[in-house]
Amino acid sequence: SIIVERLLTARQEYGPQSLWVMVGYAWNSSHTQPFIRRFTDVYGSPNFTTDGSVCYRARAIAHTLTVGGIISMDFAGESRCEIIWGKNPDENWPPYGRAVRKMLAEGGKLIVVDPRATPLAKKAHIHAQIRIGTDCALALALLHVTIAEQLFDEAFVEHWTVGFDALVGHVKTCTPEWAAEITGIPAQTIREIARLYAANRPGIITTGIALDHSTNGIQTLRAVAILEAISGNLDVPGGNRCMPKLTLKNLRVPKAVCCSAPVDGGQYPIFTKITNTASMLPGIDQLITGKPYPIKNLILAGNNNLVTWPNFHKVARGMRQVNFKVVIDVFMTETARMADIILPGSTFLERADLRNYLQHYGDLSLVLTQQVCKPVGNAKEDWWIWAELGRRMGYGEYFPWQSNDELVDDMLSTTCVTRRELEIHPEGVPYGPREFRQYLKRGFDTPSGKVEIYSETMKEMGYDPLPTFEEPMDSPLSRPELAKEYPLTLFSYRINPFTGSQYFNLSTSQKRAKEPCADIHPDTARFHGVADGNWVRIESLQGSIRTKVRVTEDIPPGIIGAPFGWGGVTNVNRLTDDMHRDPISGYPSFKPLCRITRE
Repeated sequence: SIIVERLLTARQEYGPQSLWVMVGYAWNSSHTQPFIRRFTDVYGSPNFTTDGSVCYRARAIAHTLTVGGIISMDFAGESRCEIIWGKNPDENWPPYGRAVRKMLAEGGKLIVVDPRATPLAKKAHIHAQIRIGTDCALALALLHVTIAEQLFDEAFVEHWTVGFDALVGHVKTCTPEWAAEITGIPAQTIREIARLYAANRPGIITTGIALDHSTNGIQTLRAVAILEAISGNLDVPGGNRCMPKLTLKNLRVPKAVCCSAPVDGGQYPIFTKITNTASMLPGIDQLITGKPYPIKNLILAGNNNLVTWPNFHKVARGMRQVNFKVVIDVFMTETARMADIILPGSTFLERADLRNYLQHYGDLSLVLTQQVCKPVGNAKEDWWIWAELGRRMGYGEYFPWQSNDELVDDMLSTTCVTRRELEIHPEGVPYGPREFRQYLKRGFDTPSGKVEIYSETMKEMGYDPLPTFEEPMDSPLSRPELAKEYPLTLFSYRINPFTGSQYFNLSTSQKRAKEPCADIHPDTARFHGVADGNWVRIESLQGSIRTKVRVTEDIPPGIIGAPFGWGGVTNVNRLTDDMHRDPISGYPSFKPLCRITRE
C-alpha cells in the first residue's frame, strides 16, 4: 500500500518518467523480466534498465549489426579448433571447459587469447597473452592474414557478404607487425593463429565479457564476427551458430509508454534500437543532478548495483538522492540496506521460471524450472508482486493472470511448446531443429539479407561502418600523465564458487575462498615492495580497496587481476570509472589505472 501510494503520487506530481525500474541478472532470459517491463509500460515510465547495460548485450548488438541475430556455438563436439577469447570457462562455464578438454583429447586445436595464463591457456597450442583492451587490433590483423593468404571461404564471401572489397582495403595496413606493436603478441604468433584456425575447420570462436567491457568493444566484436563468417565457420556443424529467435508472446503495452526520453537521454541509439531498453550508466548522473527531470522512485529487482556497477561512490551518491527506494530480493545485499522497503521475493526453489537462456550456449531449448515448495514466510513469487502492484494501482485489466501457470501458458501460446511438455522434460524442450546454413533458405536477418561486413546502419548513425581499432580510453598510452602516478592497469574476473555478487553468504563458498586475493607478477611485486600474502591497498582516481595479493607468473607485469563480486572495502568497483565507455554500446571498461602499496 505504501509503494502504491508513493508511485501514484509521484506520477501525478512529477510524471511517470520519475520512476526508474532496474532489473538484475536474476531475471535474465526469464518470463519475469518482460512481465516487469509490462508494469513500467502501463505506469508510463520509459526508464527500464537491465543487467544488459553492462553484460552480454554488447555481443548481441555486434552480432545483430553483422549477421542479424545472436551468434553462439555448436556445442555438439564436432569442432576441430576453438579460440577462447577473453573467457575462462573453468571459472564461469565449467561444462564448456570440460567440452574443450574433450576436444583436445580427440586431437583438436586450442587457441586462448587472454592476459592471464588460465588453466586452459596452459593447455593451449597457442596462448596469445594480449595487452588489455587491444583485442580489435588483433582481430583486424587476423583478418589481414586471412585475406592476404586467401584462407577465407571464397564462395561464401561472394554470395553472402556485403562490403568485403572495402574490408580488403581497410585491413591492408593492419599487418601482424602493426598489431604486434599494439597488442604485445609477436607477429609470427598472430600468423600462426590465423593459419591454425583456417586449417582446422570447423572451428569455434567464443568470446567473453572481457571484450564487452572495452571502450572499443562493439568494433572488436564485429571484427570477430566477420572473421567467423569469412572463414567458413558460420552456421556450420562444429562452428559458430546463428541462433533462430524464439517468439514468446509480447507483453509490451506500447500505447501507454511515456513520451519523455529515458534516462540515457538517447546517447546510445544503437543500444536502444537493438535491446529495446535504456542504457543505465547515464542515469547515474541523472539521479544526482535531477536533469533533464528528477527520478523520485527506484525499484530494483534482483539487482545489487552497489557491488556490480562501476564507480561505487557515484552509484551510492545517486541512490541517496532518490526519495524512495524499493528492493525486491531474497538477501540483505548492500543495495537492499539502502532501501526504504524490501519485498522478499522467491528463490529458484519457490517458483517455476520459464527461461530461454540456453540459446546463448548454442541450444535451442526452452526450460521451465520446477517449483519445489511454496514461498516461505511472507515471501511471494516475483511475478505476483508486480501483478499485485499493478492491480492495486488500478491497472487490473493489464494484469489478468491469477497464477504463474496461467501466465506461462499465455506466453507460450505463440510457440510450438506447451507447459505440459516442459513439465515432463525439465531438461528443456527444443523450440527449433538443429539446422545449419539456414541463410540458404531465408538469408540473414539484416537489411541486405547478407553478412554486413560494411554496416550501413553504423554509417547512418555516425559510426565507422568497418571495424576500427581505437586505443583504450584508460590505458597508460592514452593517459600518460595519469600513468606516472597510477602505473598499473586493473582488470577483474569471476572466480569459483561465486557468480557476480552471489553465494558469498554460503559457508561452503567461504571455505573455498575465504578472502579476496589480487594477482600480480613477481616483477610488479618486487618493484612495489610487495610479497606474496601481503595485505595491500589498491588505489585509483575513484577510490581504494584493501586486499591480499598473490604473486604469480600467471599474470603479466604491469597489471593487477582482482576478483569481482566482493562487497565492502574489497569491492573492486570502488576503483572503476563509469565515464570511459564504448561510444556505441555505452559499456564501461571496468579497467582503471591504479597503484599498489603495502599496508
